[in-house]
Amino acid sequence: MIRELRQAPPDASTHRNGPACGERELMLAVLEDAIRCLAGEIGPTRERPQLAAEAREWVAAGDARWPFSFDNLCDGIGLDAGSLRERLLRNAPVIPFAGGQPTAVRRARRDRPAEDDIVKMIRSGQPLRVVAETFGISVSKVSILSCGLASRLKAERDEEIRSLRQAGWTHRALAAHFGLSRIRILRICARREEREEDSRTAA
Repeated sequence: MIRELRQAPPDASTHRNGPACGERELMLAVLEDAIRCLAGEIGPTRERPQLAAEAREWVAAGDARWPFSFDNLCDGIGLDAGSLRERLLRNAPVIPFAGGQPTAVRRARRDRPAEDDIVKMIRSGQPLRVVAETFGISVSKVSILSCGLASRLKAERDEEIRSLRQAGWTHRALAAHFGLSRIRILRICARREEREEDSRTAA
């Protein structure tokens, strides 16, 4: 499955050294981590059932409201979210909890990562994988815990892109500056135009 993800053909903007190549690699890393969690390949043996359950919950959720949701990652990589979700949930093994009891009780005693700590690490530019290793959790779990932060950061970035576009920046310059594809820049800028059109229509 992971090999298939790596072989998925990227578009021109994400190929090799394209402006969004790093973004695609991050998306792949989160998906790969979730797949390995589902298979029970990540984390201490006693915690693998819990990690598998968390990954299953993330894959099953049909939430496209925040950047690192399963649906958005699949869309960014060019995969069909529905088809991949069905395959993953169908083929994922059942990882039994030791003694028939979920490890969530034991894990609850560990201090939950404070949002402030996650905020500092992500804002400093640390990859999600590094954040995950620091707190001893999976990348997909970090994405879940930081969903509010990720959404805020994305909203701030998108607003800056729109402001610079209004100031005269070209789509190409914006793509190079933010490390995104021109297609994504066009979509971000189009959202403001849609909102303005809706406002005029409502008036």
